[in-house]
Amino acid sequence: MTYNIHGGKDIEGNLTLYGISNLIKEAGVDVIGLQEIDVFLKRSYFLNEIKYLANRLKMHYVFGPNLRMGFGSFGNGILSRYPIVKKKNYHIYSMGERRGVLTALIQLNENKKIWFLTTHLGLNRKERLTQSQEILKIVSNLEYPVIMTGDFNETPGEEAYSTISRVLKDAANAQNSAFHTYVDGCENVRIDYIMHSKGVWAESIKAIDSTLSDHLPVVASLRCDF
Repeated sequence: MTYNIHGGKDIEGNLTLYGISNLIKEAGVDVIGLQEIDVFLKRSYFLNEIKYLANRLKMHYVFGPNLRMGFGSFGNGILSRYPIVKKKNYHIYSMGERRGVLTALIQLNENKKIWFLTTHLGLNRKERLTQSQEILKIVSNLEYPVIMTGDFNETPGEEAYSTISRVLKDAANAQNSAFHTYVDGCENVRIDYIMHSKGVWAESIKAIDSTLSDHLPVVASLRCDF
């Protein structure tokens, strides 16, 4: 799953973490990339949102802070039913709000591992293009199959998406799936993605209709050929 949780609030500003945890549980997903997570911020009642979700779902977690705000922080997170044996948060080129790529090496069983990444790209087109190039440099050094999730802040065919898709496949394209993940003005757009490296195959993908955030969560069933 990839899910921009909007700081744990819906578009009316209501805290929705309990509902988000229930949605994830009902979806039955094993690994989730989350964007816009608050940790110890006043606006979200000083909750550690990633730890709250991990505890409710009984999952492992890592957090990648990108913005420090007083005693708290804001960034990306990963939840996993499988052990996370290594993690690193990369800060990438940013013109405005600092952006990052959170990476986690996940132990599926005794012999099989995958890299799972999540990111949230910037609002400026040129900024996103540079960020996409930096992401591919990170991916090029990963020795296991890669699954990357995130909010790219752009639609398919734009420059950053096109750059990343030269190396990582869009799971939605493999399934010829059409859906939106965000409402931009009056237009429904897809800006949230699940991408994967060679040796990983998408069996299904869909967005889940929900009002718990200003984005829709996207869920894919992926198979790895080890």
